[in-house]
Amino acid sequence: MIDLDQPAQYRTPPNGTARWLRLTAPKALLTIVLASLLAGAILGGVATYIWRYKPLAASMKHDESAVAVLLFAEPDTMTMTTKQRRVHLEAQVTVVNAGPALLNVRAVRVDQPGVTVRSADKERQIPPATALPIDVAVDWNCPGGEPTVLTASVSVETADEQPRNITPVALGGTPWLEAVRTGCAGS
Repeated sequence: MIDLDQPAQYRTPPNGTARWLRLTAPKALLTIVLASLLAGAILGGVATYIWRYKPLAASMKHDESAVAVLLFAEPDTMTMTTKQRRVHLEAQVTVVNAGPALLNVRAVRVDQPGVTVRSADKERQIPPATALPIDVAVDWNCPGGEPTVLTASVSVETADEQPRNITPVALGGTPWLEAVRTGCAGS
């Protein structure tokens, strides 16, 4: 006969099955599911960081030291002197910072047969996507050829304070050629 007023008497089997039955209770099952989801989220976050964000952060740090410079010879501001078959121009070169970070331009130089271009060695801060005119001294030999594109070397300091020497950088000398022709014809 079954007495419905009294709770059932459960006996613990000798092999520990009752422990498993306790874990299958709804609260325990919910705890196991939530712990599994949390562990999966943490492992997924770590894997995503290692696979995606860590290389992205490294490339962003690398971009801070990236340097891109454009040079343009200015045709307007020039003074010219001619001495011993050599034309000396006081002119300007516009330096454009085409890189992603602030750039400190120290000097602009050209050393080619018959042509030298020099700027004063001093600090010039140029923000990204900005142009700055720099005074230069241009010495051009008269009997030499007339290259229209000069190969310049630009000394810079990047945002992470690393000195760099960027070469070759094209510098179009066409705006100065007419002054050189006039100076050479008069000497």
